[in-house]
Amino acid sequence: MTLHELRQKRKTLADEMRKLHSDIGEDTWSEEQRGKWSTMKKDLDGLEDQIKREEELRDLDQRFVDNHEDDHEERRNGGQEETAEKRQAKAFEAFIREGLGEMDPELRSVIREMRAQGTDPDSKGGFTVPVEFQSRVIERMKAYGGLANIANVITTSDGRSMEWATTDGTAEEGELLGENTAAGEGDVNFGMESLGAKKLSSKVIRLSNELLQDSGVSIESLLVNRLAMRLGRGEAKYLVNGSGAGTPVQPKGLATSVTGFTTTAGATMVWQDFNALKHSVDPAYRNSTCRWLFNDSTLQEASELVDTNGRPLWVPGLSSDAPATFLGHAYQVDQAVAEAAANAQFAYFGDFNAFIVRRVAGMFIKRLVERYAEYDQTGFIGFHRFDCLLEDAEAIKGLKLKA
Repeated sequence: MTLHELRQKRKTLADEMRKLHSDIGEDTWSEEQRGKWSTMKKDLDGLEDQIKREEELRDLDQRFVDNHEDDHEERRNGGQEETAEKRQAKAFEAFIREGLGEMDPELRSVIREMRAQGTDPDSKGGFTVPVEFQSRVIERMKAYGGLANIANVITTSDGRSMEWATTDGTAEEGELLGENTAAGEGDVNFGMESLGAKKLSSKVIRLSNELLQDSGVSIESLLVNRLAMRLGRGEAKYLVNGSGAGTPVQPKGLATSVTGFTTTAGATMVWQDFNALKHSVDPAYRNSTCRWLFNDSTLQEASELVDTNGRPLWVPGLSSDAPATFLGHAYQVDQAVAEAAANAQFAYFGDFNAFIVRRVAGMFIKRLVERYAEYDQTGFIGFHRFDCLLEDAEAIKGLKLKA
């Protein structure tokens, strides 16, 4: 089947599962209904695996087209003058392959302009990568960290520290007044947190000079993938588990920031534990934007849970507008969240718009030549600056597994 046919078949099967789930409602599920659901879920998992493989193949084809798009456009335009973005992309590619010393003087001047745009003193020796390159890295980073996909992400032009007000309005309420009675005062208690710009390194990526000289290899795509993998996993780890302390100082991640936790009744998870976590979040925050957050192994186990009537808690999605849900809410997978082990904080629920992720625009990259000359290799290292904080501690709660 084609990718379109696979997607259509998956949509039809998911629709049948959602209809079965809805038709039975709150009634107790029979063994026959449970068996039918299990068979359909197994078929759905198989289709999703096929779709994933087809999408990966299509992505590879698209990357090839994207890598040669500039050549085709230049031929179509009859060699007309390039835009500033294309000049930067061409200069960046030349810088990666050849270094400043071997570059065409015109392209070298573009690199100097890009380097001059850097406002951070730590960028000396490197330069700001083209916007399109950074966008591709950030887009690929989504695959390695789920929390940033549902958090409130802000991007700033520089890394100067920002003061951010935090508050908890759960206990605040109005008052009933009699006639000619003065209103009382209810001060809002604000806290103040600082959003900095913690610097994350990709570590050195070493490439052979033969590879750099091979014009048939897209070095830019290779670097995008490597940087996204390393920076994405690194950022995800600290967004979830950053301690807010240490040397260098880590971001204060979700696990450290969340103060309200529910503990499972036993040493294994049951559906009542997730229901208790859901209802530990104040109803004022428990809206349509609320999400679950856990890792893939927890999702796998949780998706098999049923309530006391045998009703599955996991329901497949149809599209991005109707995503898969667990206990009535969409979820996000992040592998940085802990496994379900004794005393581990393995699941979260709440409004993740209260979790602020700050990223600094302008990713820097450095080219290291002499360091690996004896290996006939060139090193590359990228730097990404970010920070995070929980704006409202009442908005998100966590679940711990009992020892």
